[in-house]
This record gives sequence, C-alpha cells and structure tokens, in this order.
Amino acid sequence: MGIFDQMKQMREAFSQLGNIKEKQEELTKRLAQIRVSASAGAGMVEVTASADGTLTNLNINPIMFNADDKKMLEDLILSATNEVQRKAKETMAHEMKNVLGFNPSDFEGVFNQLQKDGGFPPV
Repeated sequence: MGIFDQMKQMREAFSQLGNIKEKQEELTKRLAQIRVSASAGAGMVEVTASADGTLTNLNINPIMFNADDKKMLEDLILSATNEVQRKAKETMAHEMKNVLGFNPSDFEGVFNQLQKDGGFPPV
C-alpha cells in the first residue's frame, strides 16, 4: 500500500471518529472489564490481566511451594506475566479497532514515512 493510499485510509478513519471523547470513555470501560489469562509450566503459574494491562490475579499451584527451585518459580511467573501482557496488548488493539473504527498504530508507518520524507507531500 502506497503512502497516498495510507493517507486516504487515515483521512477516512478520522472522518468516522465522531465524538472521540465518548468513544474513548467507552473504550476505557471495555478494556478495564475484559480479562485475559496466560499460564506457564503446564499451568503451574497463571496470571490474569485486564485488557488495559493491569494485572488482576496471580495463581501459583501449591506444589510449587514444595519445590526448592526458587529460580524456576520466578521464571514461570515472568513467562506467564509477559505472555498475559502480550495478550492484553493484542486485545487492546482489537478493541480500539472495534470502538474507534481503526487502530492508531495502523498509521505508525504513515507518520514515520512522512517524518522521514520531511512532511506532507504538496497537493
């Protein structure tokens, strides 16, 4: 897709925004209510977060407390936390597209290219 196609797509998306404040509030509420989970170590550690990235729950199988491998438990917690944050980010992008009609990061390439080229091309 060329830069002019991307700019056209961006212009169409902005024209569909309507009341951005209302949509932003709706998006914020939706993201706070949606939950995503990830586990590590075959379910030994499970982390839950809201779609806005707030960690909401950590569940560690009691068997892990009997193990003498503190480093393994730390690695499992980090792994599950990183995965749930990835899922939250993915869910947030999906919800932004649903509520706003586009995902602002879709236009990163356009803005980067414009910055690289020195601004908007003459009309």
